[in-house]
Amino acid sequence: MKKSSITGSVRPRPSKDNIKYFDIILELGKEPGTGKRLRAGFRCETTDRQKAEEFLLMKKAEYLKGEFLMPSDMTVAYYLDEYLEFCESSDYSPATIRDYRNVIERYLKPVFGKTKLQELHKLQIQQAYNKWRIKSNASDNPLKATTIHHINRVFKAALNEAVERQYIRQNPTHKLKIPKDQKTNKLDVYTIEEIRELQKSVKNTDMELPVALLFDCVMRRGELLGLKFSDINFDTSTVTVRHSLVESEDSKIPVLKDCKTDESYREIVVSEYTLKLLKKQKVKYKENKLRYGKAFHNTNFVICQENGKAFLPKSFTRKWARTLEIHGLRHIKLHGTRHSAISLLLSEGIPLHIVQQRAGHKDPQITLAVYSHVAKDKQNIVAEKLDNLIFSAVNE
Repeated sequence: MKKSSITGSVRPRPSKDNIKYFDIILELGKEPGTGKRLRAGFRCETTDRQKAEEFLLMKKAEYLKGEFLMPSDMTVAYYLDEYLEFCESSDYSPATIRDYRNVIERYLKPVFGKTKLQELHKLQIQQAYNKWRIKSNASDNPLKATTIHHINRVFKAALNEAVERQYIRQNPTHKLKIPKDQKTNKLDVYTIEEIRELQKSVKNTDMELPVALLFDCVMRRGELLGLKFSDINFDTSTVTVRHSLVESEDSKIPVLKDCKTDESYREIVVSEYTLKLLKKQKVKYKENKLRYGKAFHNTNFVICQENGKAFLPKSFTRKWARTLEIHGLRHIKLHGTRHSAISLLLSEGIPLHIVQQRAGHKDPQITLAVYSHVAKDKQNIVAEKLDNLIFSAVNE
């Protein structure tokens, strides 16, 4: 059947004398080869026959323009399982897959799972997000806007794929309104005095080198744990960040991944202090290799367990927390060392583009946005300079 000759019908249900809705049937011709009759059926929730006729015309127009989707009973839950399988077969990191699975199982399936994918609409999603700001479906606590934004990112990515597969025509997660969290300019970082106290506390312990690398190279946790001796050039005093060690999906065996962006891949000139610690660590690695013999895991990781085995990222985070507790130091997140290092560099007048490169940020605006509180401190310094250089003359 040619598209121009497409036909359809409107049928009142349950009967013409007791209309509660209309069944809309679109006749799409016959399946090539089998001769099977192709039909698409829809339910139009109206008692007005004219509106039902308009619905039929709309479906005919969609078909003629190539925008028509065959009706499907596929649920959101069924599709999200399919999407996770797609992620696993694609080049997604284990950590990303684990994160997506957590969001899907904890938030998306319980709330939207039973809804038919083609019936999922923007208002339904918006209402769920609004409720989460008051009370999460997974707990008695409200969700932060940042958490809902993350959930929406995962949902949006999944539904973009559904559009690509022509399961749905449009992505209903676009342009949703998520109330913002109350902003704070406070960033949990160490002062220079606290950094010095930390370095003194861990001196001659197995945390001395990790702490030095975190602050010297402005490393992320995964970059620190993924650093190998082959990434170090002792002649030029440089460390090259090439990889990141991330959690596997089962959180039992870490996986070494390439840097996500070209900017994350970077060569860093380290201080003489850090270089000495790296040389010392290489000697220690070789000694442990001889001592453990066949039981040694020859991973070539700079920061590893005594037997050479790689650290699980979460295990190293716990090790960081225990170190602070043992030495009575103020606790900040491990990633806070990165914040602290960048804040220190900016506050000491290191040019923004150099700090950006050392941190592996793609854009200097990222550095400025995250660490804007440092710029505010600089504004105070500018004001003091103006007072001393110019305005003090007014009172003379």
